[in-house]
Amino acid sequence: MESSRPPLSHSEARRDFFQKTYERIAELGKIGVWECDLATEALTWTDTVYDMFDLPRQSSVNRATVLQCYEPASRRKMERLRVEAIARCSTFTVDVEILTPRGNARWIRITGDVEQEAGRAVRIFGTKQDITLEKTAQQEVLALQTELIHLSRASAMDAMRSTLAHELNQPLAAIANYVSALRKLMDPRSADHRAAQDILDGVERSALKTGEIIRGVRDMTRGRRAQPVPFDLEAAVREAGTIALAGAPPGLEATFACDEGLEAMGDPVQVQQVVINLVRNARDALAGHDAGKILVSTSRIDGVAEVCVRDTGPGIAPHLMETLFDSFVTGKPGGTGLGLAICRTIVEAHSGRITAENASEGGALFRFTLPLAVARRESRPLEA
Repeated sequence: MESSRPPLSHSEARRDFFQKTYERIAELGKIGVWECDLATEALTWTDTVYDMFDLPRQSSVNRATVLQCYEPASRRKMERLRVEAIARCSTFTVDVEILTPRGNARWIRITGDVEQEAGRAVRIFGTKQDITLEKTAQQEVLALQTELIHLSRASAMDAMRSTLAHELNQPLAAIANYVSALRKLMDPRSADHRAAQDILDGVERSALKTGEIIRGVRDMTRGRRAQPVPFDLEAAVREAGTIALAGAPPGLEATFACDEGLEAMGDPVQVQQVVINLVRNARDALAGHDAGKILVSTSRIDGVAEVCVRDTGPGIAPHLMETLFDSFVTGKPGGTGLGLAICRTIVEAHSGRITAENASEGGALFRFTLPLAVARRESRPLEA
């Protein structure tokens, strides 16, 4: 049976073609059209926009309700640009993040053109495009770039640690040999013999301790695991602090306030490396001051051992606070930016946490925690 519908005129055929073309383009590009009457705030959407927001097609939409779908920061940015465009009767474009009533997170690119009559803004006409896939791809690329930067920095830090460990071992061995030779040349009848012996003992202990620390750093670089043992935290902290303060100016006042009998679990050499680094940083912060104070303390807090190093220096610059423990971040002229990064690596390998803040009395305050030693507890290797 033949259709009784009359053939379309040329103009009707063109309109039909353009309508189908628009619908196909809108579907492929995920682009919808919207309009907002500025007098009533009434919204008019095409079907594609309804689909973006997971709302029934042709349903009544209220602008205030729709705004609740916008992520707060996106909503503030969009509203600011919209107000500016209305004031200038101009256009605006903004990417916003939404969460639909069905719980679907999407990114929408909104364009708007403010129309005017008699010099007054009366409505906004524009498009909305679903760019979720584009944004997701951008975020994945950014995450990969961030990971690549992190890996390259970590690789550079490992290479530097390995190189330093290798190169410093030889001069340290030479120091120990020179000390031994000097002992043999000293006249035991000299009145200053005892004082000289004490100085040489200090030099020798410092060289040997530095060698232990360097070997520990080299083992970390090679991925070896240290075996945790119970150790006297006060003795380890005092020894490390003494080494870090050797040769300090007379005006520097260093105080140790340690809980007696406090035992921690871990590698004492690595823990001493952290203390030496923090005390040296405190000492450097006080350089150029006529008088300064450093307080090193240990205590038992909330089931863990805590070590604190506080100084009366200028404190930590605010712009460094967020990245202070990252590799190659330093506030010291000529600093490598590796010391605090290594400290964090060691502390976290001991299942601890290291933090930094500016003390209310002035100066910087560093804290780190360690697990307490438990009698007869089976130990396991530390993650290096």
